Amino acid sequence: MGLAEPAFRGEYAADDPPAAEVAANPALAAWSLVLDVLEMAVVAAEKTLKDPLGPLSAPEQPVAALPVERWSPPALSTPLPPEARRRAMALSAAQERVARRLEAVKRDVGRQLQAVSSVPGVGDPSGAIYLDVNG
Repeated sequence: MGLAEPAFRGEYAADDPPAAEVAANPALAAWSLVLDVLEMAVVAAEKTLKDPLGPLSAPEQPVAALPVERWSPPALSTPLPPEARRRAMALSAAQERVARRLEAVKRDVGRQLQAVSSVPGVGDPSGAIYLDVNG
């Protein structure tokens, strides 16, 4: 996988410049790789929204824990090339859309947890119960 052919080409890459142009322009190639990573994160979030359990919903398949890494912005020495602007704007809109959906799901889960916790005895550790049978 070279700079001319990123491993992932999301829907936001449809208007990207040709691979030869990307390979000939180091700044564009670097930004294309960054946009690829960000697109993969959006796609992963969308998949999570569609199937929150992901591989856990198929009990017959073992699931390995994925490493959790905090994203840090890349250190690029050049501004976003004009050729990548349309793709970056579409990706930004997709990120905002997914963030709104994630927030809505978070609120919904919070409401569900609050409703469950309002039921007496649910979630509380059960204490000993004594029954006086003699008296």
